Amino acid sequence: MARYGLVIDVARCTGCYACVVACKSENSTRPEVSWIRIQEDEEGEYPQVSRRYTPLLCMQCGEMPCAKVCPSGAIFMGDGGIVRIDPDKCFCRDSHPCMDACPFDVLQANKGEGSYFPEYLAPFEKEAYESHRDGVVEKCTLCSHRIENGQLPACVQACPSQVMLFGDHDDPKGTLSKVISNGRARNLRGELKVDPSVVFMRG
Repeated sequence: MARYGLVIDVARCTGCYACVVACKSENSTRPEVSWIRIQEDEEGEYPQVSRRYTPLLCMQCGEMPCAKVCPSGAIFMGDGGIVRIDPDKCFCRDSHPCMDACPFDVLQANKGEGSYFPEYLAPFEKEAYESHRDGVVEKCTLCSHRIENGQLPACVQACPSQVMLFGDHDDPKGTLSKVISNGRARNLRGELKVDPSVVFMRG
């Protein structure tokens, strides 16, 4: 068994948004829907002010607050410890308790425009956009389709600053486990005790 996850080194992030663009390109998410976003925070006092950029995506929680409130059982733990949403079971079209329950605000419901430039879509683009059905809640899957083919998640591969390290938490000899074992990686909100597979370093 594997439990895939990320270590995100916030100190390396320059806010270039390459991960956001790569995610949208790889997964053909609808306009105004992003499975990863960059949170921008200002630190310090004038004249010594700096800006911190924090990539935020599904934390792949072992204890899933979103699943606990889902009335249809659409949210479940999939292979590799990746939290999945079954679109055929997701039926809350107007209210989405799972979105409200997520402490990281990373679940999004498809709404609005179905695609970019619909009059110019190639056949494969049309099929990709149509897979994101209206009203269905979606989120990051760590690009599980790429992992199955031995590839890195699109955001990890695209990052020019090597902010994100992908690996298997259950592999004690893996790079991810070694980085976490040095004690610098922390849960984004440790007080919640949701056992995330995505953890952060801040210096």
